[in-house]
This record gives sequence, C-alpha cells and structure tokens, in this order.
Amino acid sequence: MTHLAQPEYFSLISIDCFAGRSLETKRKLYQQIVASLGKLGIPSDHILSHLRESPLENWGISGGQAACDVNIDFNVEI
Repeated sequence: MTHLAQPEYFSLISIDCFAGRSLETKRKLYQQIVASLGKLGIPSDHILSHLRESPLENWGISGGQAACDVNIDFNVEI
C-alpha cells in the first residue's frame, strides 16, 4: 500500500443513484470529480469515488411511490 504524501487531503466521494449509466459515463464522472477536486489542491491519488446504483424499484419517491412507477422526467440511460 502506498502512503499518501498529504493524507489530510484524502477525499471519499460516495454517490447513490438510479441504475442505468454506461461505463463510459461513469468514467467521465470519475475524471470530472478528480479534475474538480484538483482545482482545490487535492491530489488525484488522494481521491476515492464510490458509485452505488440501485434499480428504480428500490427507490421510494414522490410521496411513497416506487420510482419505477413515476415519470421522473429525465433519462437515466446515458
């Protein structure tokens, strides 16, 4: 295991979202996270991103409805 030069700058980014994004979209997201945090002086090797996807039926939204039963008005399949 490598030792971080500045461990006080370690950042864990955890994202919970609907399932449906492509691998390429996820790669772009991870790269954008690193680029954005880099502007704040956080080294790229000090960033860990965790994306947890769940099917729409596992989300209760809009007053207790399953998300798969609601028109969420945006495309998850990207």
